[in-house]
Amino acid sequence: MLHRQTHNSNVSIDTTKTVQTLNQPSNSGVWFSLFKLLTISTVLIMSLTINSVLAYPAYSHSKPLPHRSVIYFAPKEDSVVKEFLNEVLINNCQLDERDVVIMVIAESGYTVPTWLEEEFNLEAVTSVYEIPKGSHTAVLIGKDGKEKHRWNGKTDWQKITNIIDEMPMRQQEMQRQSSRCSI
Repeated sequence: MLHRQTHNSNVSIDTTKTVQTLNQPSNSGVWFSLFKLLTISTVLIMSLTINSVLAYPAYSHSKPLPHRSVIYFAPKEDSVVKEFLNEVLINNCQLDERDVVIMVIAESGYTVPTWLEEEFNLEAVTSVYEIPKGSHTAVLIGKDGKEKHRWNGKTDWQKITNIIDEMPMRQQEMQRQSSRCSI
């Protein structure tokens, strides 16, 4: 399920007085420079807003998110990424039960799922989570949209599920429904 946040900006400029003032020979250069500065500033602010809107998670945190996320950052699709994805398959029942969505973002452009690059500004996502270039870093994001845990190297899935199980929303979920993954 993909949720998007829309952001509306309303900027109004009364150009009537500006145009009248521009016609005056003594102040025209000053007013033109001011108008130009205002236009450039508005464009820059709007472009910064657009980048953050397209970063993940790209929806409002006023309500709980429908899932938790693990975003795995890597330099490229390598053996470490393949091992991570194999472990995701092995732990699929536990992750599914905890409403965890797995995403992989590689600097090379490789993503899981493949549509991530079409929906999100991956550079903004990497920047928001301050991921160093060339690193294998994973970030656990709770249903409240906040970072809960970060790790490098091999994933300790037991530790991750324990961290999730200690979260207040997960505690409520466990009270409502028993585990379907127990053997």
